[in-house]
Amino acid sequence: PRAIRDVYKRQEEFTRVGAKTTEKIIDSFRDRHFGREMTWKTPTSHETTELVETVEDAVANKGQEATTAFAEELVDIVTGKDRIAHGELLTIVGNVAESVGDDTGKTFGDTVQENIVEAVWPVLTEDRESDVYAIVDDVTTTQKDDAGKVSMARSIATQFAETTGPTDRATYDDVEDFVSWAAERTKEREDETYGETAREKIADAVWSRMRTVEDDVPKVRDIADDRNIARDLLEAMRETDILAPPTDCLSPITSELVEAGLKKEFDADFYAAATRDAEVHGGDPFIVEAGIAYGGDIKSDGSIDLLRFANRVPLVYQRGACTITHVVKDIGWRNYGLDQPGGSGMPKGPAVLMVHVASTNVPFTSESKDALADVPAIQDEVELAIREAARELKSYLSKRRSLQKRRQKQDVIGRILPQMATKLSEVTGREEPKIDGALARIMNNVSVERTVEDGTVTLTVTNYSSTNESPDITDILDTEPLGLNGEANVVDLDGEWFVKWNPTVAAGESETLTYSVEQDASFDINVDGVETEKLTVNA
Repeated sequence: PRAIRDVYKRQEEFTRVGAKTTEKIIDSFRDRHFGREMTWKTPTSHETTELVETVEDAVANKGQEATTAFAEELVDIVTGKDRIAHGELLTIVGNVAESVGDDTGKTFGDTVQENIVEAVWPVLTEDRESDVYAIVDDVTTTQKDDAGKVSMARSIATQFAETTGPTDRATYDDVEDFVSWAAERTKEREDETYGETAREKIADAVWSRMRTVEDDVPKVRDIADDRNIARDLLEAMRETDILAPPTDCLSPITSELVEAGLKKEFDADFYAAATRDAEVHGGDPFIVEAGIAYGGDIKSDGSIDLLRFANRVPLVYQRGACTITHVVKDIGWRNYGLDQPGGSGMPKGPAVLMVHVASTNVPFTSESKDALADVPAIQDEVELAIREAARELKSYLSKRRSLQKRRQKQDVIGRILPQMATKLSEVTGREEPKIDGALARIMNNVSVERTVEDGTVTLTVTNYSSTNESPDITDILDTEPLGLNGEANVVDLDGEWFVKWNPTVAAGESETLTYSVEQDASFDINVDGVETEKLTVNA
């Protein structure tokens, strides 16, 4: 009974795929298993005489009137199409046989229909080379010689004529082999090279002009007994785009709220969160979310804290049995800046990792619902969600290390620069050189300088870096600024004036702001929008 229930469950899950998606999978399977039929250009209306005569010759003992009617109707339908495949011709002949038979009282049986198809198809395909040449010419560059294109077309057409049987049927792998064989012969005969890209374009163009066949697909029992058929079906499923399941039945936290929750509970230096797109396990949709908090007041000794949630409910017990824990241990955290002795296991450091799985059917390990089972689809999504958030942590730590090195370098230069200026003055006997702004130039910093002369204040922002910068500058004064010359706003707060200025300074350029104040004014400046390590303030 249990086995029967499993069968019914699988069948129910399979029927959740829509009819259109099912047809796409079946057509893709047919393409892989049976191959497609090549379509060929049909004759134009003024080239139909030979085709009519061919049909009439193939029909025997049906009377002149019925034979002519059959031939003319068939040729009219065929020439009305741009391209035609062998299977399509079979269908058209069958329809015409039924239509003319009803009108004339004559019976055009299977044998007659087969004779007509056998006679007409060679006429329709007698100029394969010209047809293939048009395809090759359409997708190759103008740098290719015409002789090379002719050679490619002739070789591909020959392969269809000699290896695919009367139906011109081939798989995509067959078409690739045709094109590769043609390219090798063209190289030998015309010394014209068709590389991998050119071959792929030609193969894709030929394949796009081939039609999916209507052959009956194998029964389930046949697929179960044949690995090759099963492989073709699996590949067809994999390459078919299947719509994501509806997620309105799920209740994800969202990355914004995950990050907000971490900020509420942990005083850290860095936060990151990620929410994955919905995936499916056993016919049930699920969403995985992950968040990371790092630094600050989080304890740095021992392993990181791992917070596990399922449908917004915390999982407190059986941490070691949970697939979330297994995934965390298998990730190489050294690549993301955390310590991990031995290269596996729980990482160490001042970090908190949170993982949430939302699903209509969470696969717990037991009825206690304390741990998630090891389901490959969920494991993959848990890993991807964690890695997505961890990449942001890696960028943050890398940037922080870079800024630390920059700060150390800047401190050293700031100490030795005045000494160098003094020593240079002693050696040369000249006046000590001014070093104001030198540190900013050496470090490629953003420099903010203030000069005050006769009551006129000038703020100068110089960008020595290689990218545009937009510092947010607030100059605080105890007296009212007058005559501002620049795009700045002034706010008066109980006897203090705040001059707010947000210039955009291109690399290697400067921007200035001037205003007037009374004598003996005091100033206090604050600069945001630029990392402290990349900022030099002389104000």
